[in-house]
Amino acid sequence: MVAVLANRATAVGFAHYLNMDRAAQWADLQAELARYYEQNGRWDRVKAEGLLRAVHPGRGMGQGGLSLVLLDESGQIVASAGRGGAETDAANVELPIVADGRTVGALRIVEPGAKAAQQFLADVNRAVWLGGLAAVLLALILGLFLARRLTRPLRQLTQASQKMAAGELGQQVTVTTHDELGELADSFNQMSRKLALAEQQRQQMLADVAHELRTPLSITRGHIEAMLDGVFEMTPDNLALIHEETLLLGRLVEDLRTLSLAEAGQLSLDLAEVDLTELVRQAAGGFEPLAEAEGVKLTAVTPPDPLIITADANRIRQVLGNLLSNALRHVVKGEKKPHQVTLTLENRGEVARISVADNGPGLSPAEQAQVFDRFWRADEARSRDRGGSGLGLAICRAIVAAHHGRIWLESVPGEGATFVVEIRD
Repeated sequence: MVAVLANRATAVGFAHYLNMDRAAQWADLQAELARYYEQNGRWDRVKAEGLLRAVHPGRGMGQGGLSLVLLDESGQIVASAGRGGAETDAANVELPIVADGRTVGALRIVEPGAKAAQQFLADVNRAVWLGGLAAVLLALILGLFLARRLTRPLRQLTQASQKMAAGELGQQVTVTTHDELGELADSFNQMSRKLALAEQQRQQMLADVAHELRTPLSITRGHIEAMLDGVFEMTPDNLALIHEETLLLGRLVEDLRTLSLAEAGQLSLDLAEVDLTELVRQAAGGFEPLAEAEGVKLTAVTPPDPLIITADANRIRQVLGNLLSNALRHVVKGEKKPHQVTLTLENRGEVARISVADNGPGLSPAEQAQVFDRFWRADEARSRDRGGSGLGLAICRAIVAAHHGRIWLESVPGEGATFVVEIRD
């Protein structure tokens, strides 16, 4: 398009330039011919008088030079000067002759030099077209290069997404640039990794749930079959054992339900203004008999004034109960005496901080990284009556997150462990 427009503009502009130049060169002859017609009123004797040659002698007219042709107002040739046969040549330009306010004729100028002008114009146009063709070829080459560069990562993304749709999660594509495509590839890789991790966690959770449910179900079924076969008598002690396993099974199912609702963001909260100081004191009081039975000193440190927050009181009690029961289970394994568990509540301006600290064996860095995972226990060999279901801390994290708070563990091996909960007022 640029070549076409440049060609057209060059041709029109160059022709206009030539016409203006010729008009300036032959203005005197135009004026002389106009005066001649005003004096004589016709062109009859203009040829006899040789006016065309006389006015501008020596301008290259003749063999191989330019030729001048005078036309009357009807377009008939009345005089000529210059090379022979000029009358049949195509005119380069015709200049009007005006006398007494009307056009009485025209001066036709035919010059061989116009061929050079036409050749110049043709050379310019050829250069324009060659430049346009070179631009098109360069654009095609660059277009192919850029297209391949743009479509290669897109093809990789398409292939990886198709594999993911077929169930092959965890696909990764190569990130070679830092532009928008590079950001898209990096986002795809992150999404793929998270999907693979989520699928792995889902499969692991299904396996863990099946494992956790299998034990109480197997014990219950074994005892019932033994009593039916007469191996065990149907005594209150045997029935109590079955009852305990069903209670354990019920608690496990309820814990799983609570955890799944919390992680799905569907855990219902009965939010209201709660005195956190009173809740902490009640939780400590509820665990004092169990602590005394285990030989553990349980201390509650609370501020003297009420600490009011907006929360679900029952869910906060559940968090405090899980943390305290977890601390009591672990502190008895420590070598330090006496065994101590400290429940502390602090008002830190915009947040309320609850910490549960014990002087038990503590946890290693590897164990700290897994402590909030589902079904994880520090000692896998412990029985469930001492080790719990492995869901308590995961439930605590989910409930605290539902209150827009955070929970973490601070522990040094051999120095005990401290679980810290922060909830905004």
